[in-house]
Amino acid sequence: MLQLLLQPLLHNNQPRQFITHLLRRASSWNSRPQALPLYARMLDSSSSVDSVHAHISKSGFHGDIIIQTSLIVAHSNRSDVDSARAVFDSMTHRDVAAWNAMLSAYSHNGFVDRMVSLFQRMIVGFREGPNSRTLSILLGACEYRLGKCVHAYAHRHDVVDGDVFFCNSLLVFYGRCGDVAASEALFSTMGRRDLVSWNAMVSSLSPVEALETFRSMRVEGVRPDIVTVEGVVHACARLGDLSISESVHGLLVRSGFPLDVYVENSLILMYCRCGALKSGRRLFDAMRARNSVSWNVLLNGYILVFDFKEAWNLFRQMRGNGFDVSSEALVSAIQAAKLSSLVGSLHCLVIVMGFTRDAFVNSALVSAYGEVGLVGMSRKCCFDEGNAHTVSQNALLSIFVQNGHTHEALELLGNIFFGGRGCDSFALVQALTLSAELEDLVLGKAIHGYVIRTYLESNVYVGSSLLEMYASCGQLRNACVLFSKMPRKNIVAWNTMISGCSRNGYPHSSLSLFHLLQNHDGGLDPDAMTVVGVIDAISQRGFDREAKYIHEYAIRAALHEDEYVSSSLIAMYINMGNIDGAITVLDKSSKRSTVPWNTMIAECAHHGLSSEAISVFHEMRLRDVTPDSVTLVSLLPALSLLSSQRMGLWIHSIISKTGHECDVFVGTSLIDMYSKCGDLDMARQVFEKMSIKTIAPWNCIMRGYGMHGDVEEVDRLFLRMRGSGKDPDITTFLILASACSHAGDVEKVLNYVDIMISEYSLPLKAEHYASIVDLLGRKGLIKEAFEFLKRMPTVVAQKCGWGALLGACRAHGDLEVGLTAAEKVLELEGLHCGYNVLLSNLYAEQEKWMDASVVRRHLGELGIKKISGWSMVDG
Repeated sequence: MLQLLLQPLLHNNQPRQFITHLLRRASSWNSRPQALPLYARMLDSSSSVDSVHAHISKSGFHGDIIIQTSLIVAHSNRSDVDSARAVFDSMTHRDVAAWNAMLSAYSHNGFVDRMVSLFQRMIVGFREGPNSRTLSILLGACEYRLGKCVHAYAHRHDVVDGDVFFCNSLLVFYGRCGDVAASEALFSTMGRRDLVSWNAMVSSLSPVEALETFRSMRVEGVRPDIVTVEGVVHACARLGDLSISESVHGLLVRSGFPLDVYVENSLILMYCRCGALKSGRRLFDAMRARNSVSWNVLLNGYILVFDFKEAWNLFRQMRGNGFDVSSEALVSAIQAAKLSSLVGSLHCLVIVMGFTRDAFVNSALVSAYGEVGLVGMSRKCCFDEGNAHTVSQNALLSIFVQNGHTHEALELLGNIFFGGRGCDSFALVQALTLSAELEDLVLGKAIHGYVIRTYLESNVYVGSSLLEMYASCGQLRNACVLFSKMPRKNIVAWNTMISGCSRNGYPHSSLSLFHLLQNHDGGLDPDAMTVVGVIDAISQRGFDREAKYIHEYAIRAALHEDEYVSSSLIAMYINMGNIDGAITVLDKSSKRSTVPWNTMIAECAHHGLSSEAISVFHEMRLRDVTPDSVTLVSLLPALSLLSSQRMGLWIHSIISKTGHECDVFVGTSLIDMYSKCGDLDMARQVFEKMSIKTIAPWNCIMRGYGMHGDVEEVDRLFLRMRGSGKDPDITTFLILASACSHAGDVEKVLNYVDIMISEYSLPLKAEHYASIVDLLGRKGLIKEAFEFLKRMPTVVAQKCGWGALLGACRAHGDLEVGLTAAEKVLELEGLHCGYNVLLSNLYAEQEKWMDASVVRRHLGELGIKKISGWSMVDG
């Protein structure tokens, strides 16, 4: 009776005018427990819960358990937990529903500690004790360890047996925590299962197991609902198998399941994740009714397969059909806009539609402007009009790091640190990435200290970034200590350590970690990146037996068709001189992907196999594999090695026909190729035609003029680059130092070093020190170079510096300083053939024939031979 009276009042939104009458009648009805949800909704729909609360007190119903429980729910629904607790504490008598309402209030509003404390009080002070609903509320909010305790409590008090509702709560809990084994064990022991039980298993299992469970569900005659279908469709999407996805779609159609807009949206998502955009588009076009989600799902699908043109056309069609553009659709459209003009147009649309203060739209604009090279506009979007959201600042920090804007990245990092908001895990990962790229151990340790103070060490992404930072800075011991102390290691952390050991010259440790990972009981399986790290380590060791082992392992683990794995195998075989092995991998790799072909071309070029690289390019075109921009960038260095201007013009014509001239990386490689072939006019022509100039083409054209001794033009280009708003990076100053070194201009080099340190806060690298020492040595300033070397901070810098000084001493016949330089450099790198030959020649030119003979004999005993120089120039 009470439900029938309350329901029309709720629908007509008139709870206030009838509430007194209803509350007075409610005390005499026996059906109040069934009316409790309606009470809560009625109170919550009131414009002022407080006034209703006061009216209840005046009417004399403040002692009614049902009404007070409804008030707890109403206060909880508007997140007023303190008022809910005040009502709860004022209750003279409480039943289990009242305890559950208060526990649910804490759970829904995130007060887990207070929820647990109240539950402990309930166990001690409430005679009836908790029921299955109580324990389900706890499971909905607690973490894994506490949830296991709840399960144990339920088992001791016989709550689990026969209670389907609580068992379903446990299934959902274990699925959320990723404990699939516990879910399967519980599911197998359940005497009675309902549809919720099956849905919980479908949503928590791996894609293959979820589909198998769905098949078993159908065999037992359980009819799926919308939740089941969404779980199955998402399993197909994660699996990425088009044939299985089409089978599930056909099954839904044949079984007469109602395909409403929500199911069709899920099916479109499934096809998009499988890469079958044509099937997804056909389903989309056939839909009788669409909502904004339909458009957004298909938009994201095109972006996932990098079909930005079709995504852009779909966005325009969406607007033309009169659909309201949501922030999600705008974000997708911004991601699809890969031209500066399109990004600018969308920026105007964002302003017109009033989305300028939307954090995600704004961060998408920041990223889009950065991707098209307009870093200044990225900064403007982030900070203008009060849009400096945390998400936008993180996006801008990522843009600065990716584009080499070190000074701006450090400045923004300081603002984030000291701006009052603090750094989140994403910003810390970017900051550690910057430290790793700069090899700045001081900055990395400062960030590590901040991580410790903010208790973010347990974050696996931050922890993995710390490992990468220490490994990149050569502090492998620190990385190992940190890795051993990590409470939870994901596969990224293992991969970081495996690759870090390999990069730091410990390939055997990489292999040991790989075997340890396979025997690790944490349920982690090596992935493609793990195998890539191991392949790099084996490539350094050069043992055929190990190469065969990792190749066979990749095949057994079904990873050999992965683009990165196949590319690494190709690089390993070429590095070991096994061209046939590389060709075998290439033949068995994906026939549509350009990645293995690009790797083959790039590795051949890197190892001086220019003719082989060109042959692979010809074979690639014969097999109808369309070259992309990476293919052309990989091939151009091979032509640079050949110094063949004729072949350079040929590949330039292919670039023009395929429309890759606008690509910044292709243009930069063309500039480099023409410069090395001696045609600076063509290099300059390519440079001037580039519509977007990042720091890379500026560096490349300056390097070209520097190689040909035109220091004045290098200086003019540098001033022009700074005038255009582009900030130089470490490579820029290395090019400037090298050019000035060849010109013998000491003063200009020191001026550039001062600009580098004072204006851009860039650290000097080993190559900069070597260039300065080389220049001082060329000018005959041996003593000055010797004093400068004493202040070098790192071993790597000292190696390059002492080697350059030894060459200068030989050129100027300074035996005294030369012997000191030789002693230092051979102490650091005694097996370097070039330095030993320099020392031998220095002795010989001073007519110390016995000393020269001793050095040469020592080289012969070690089996070290000087590789003869060679040159091949093709007009």
